[in-house]
Amino acid sequence: MQPRISRHRSSLILGALMLSSSVPALAIDFDVRGTNVSVYGYAKLDIMYDTGDVKSGNSDGLGDSVNFGKIAVDGQSSTDGHSNLSAGESRIGVRTTTPTEKGDLVTNIEGDFFFGDFRLRQAYGAWNGILAGQTWSNFHTFISTTPTLDFTGPAGRDAFLRQAQLRYSFGNFHVALEDPSGVMSGDSFDGGYNASSGGESIAGTDVDRKDGLPDLTLRYESSAGPAKWSTAALLREVAFDSGGEEDASLGWGLFVAGSYSVTPSTTIRGQLTGGKGIGAYMKVNPAPAAYRVGNRLETIPAWGGTLGISQDVGPGTFNVSYSRVEADWDDAERDGVSLVDTDSAGGFVDAYDEVHELIHVNYLWSPIERVTYGIELAHAMRETVDHRDGSVDRIQGSVIYEF
Repeated sequence: MQPRISRHRSSLILGALMLSSSVPALAIDFDVRGTNVSVYGYAKLDIMYDTGDVKSGNSDGLGDSVNFGKIAVDGQSSTDGHSNLSAGESRIGVRTTTPTEKGDLVTNIEGDFFFGDFRLRQAYGAWNGILAGQTWSNFHTFISTTPTLDFTGPAGRDAFLRQAQLRYSFGNFHVALEDPSGVMSGDSFDGGYNASSGGESIAGTDVDRKDGLPDLTLRYESSAGPAKWSTAALLREVAFDSGGEEDASLGWGLFVAGSYSVTPSTTIRGQLTGGKGIGAYMKVNPAPAAYRVGNRLETIPAWGGTLGISQDVGPGTFNVSYSRVEADWDDAERDGVSLVDTDSAGGFVDAYDEVHELIHVNYLWSPIERVTYGIELAHAMRETVDHRDGSVDRIQGSVIYEF
């Protein structure tokens, strides 16, 4: 029996923890008039305890997943020792497959409860190389994903989110037009905390934002033996239009990702991501795509990476990953954008972040098929543009029951 458990272990754990690829590893299948219907999902309980620099006022610590905005830095009041239990990541999906003369017609509807109420994750159809609807961005790959229990997952890689798009696939190549105001686009630009003297800086986020063109993404993904790799590119317009003044800048992003199975029980994964104006297309990027000074937009450079290893040990898998993302605010500071917030007496209140760093260490095991237990330690650190820092350690245990 032990070899059979070993064969199931990796697919079971990845299916449960990689935020559900669009092909469920386990499902309830039945046929309706020639269409195969798969109902899949899981119930997940996360038990979390945070210790370190938790910003005062956050009774649940870092929340249901690591949130850098809830980490206090030098000069901010903090609290220590917060517990939180959540089942919000639990999800359900329905996938249909209908054979046709030109290949399968596939549809997928999926949602979860991560923000309390039911949330649409995926709603798309695909046929003859054309995908239409909401699903993972084309600027995304699962290849470099080291499994974590934390829903945020490794930083410094593609943002791992979903948005509306029209995609065409041919072989290993994929090209898509994506929603410029979708969740991955995030904040388009920022003007700092306060308007500078002379009115050069326009304080606030996305003031007069305009989404004039869809985002263009291109991806190539392939494998050979124990190696898998993926690379992708992004082009986007960042723009504002006040009705009297307007400006636009071109943003871009790139990533290269890969994994290599050193042995049947050992896998190394990594990804490098960066760009100018990449914004929220990179996971937990401290900066939006651009900053605004007066009637001018300037894109912000940012880069990051992640490296991880998975090793089968006993009945489960031991995973370790390190990730980091950094944004370059130097031009914004030279242009007078207010990046440090102070009170009326000149005391420190908060500042824009420059660096986010994450370490995940976990052990995941499956005593039987469809059941996964896990324990994880995560270390999250943020550093601001004025070089203040803070960190929080999170201990997390999870139970996952799949169907």
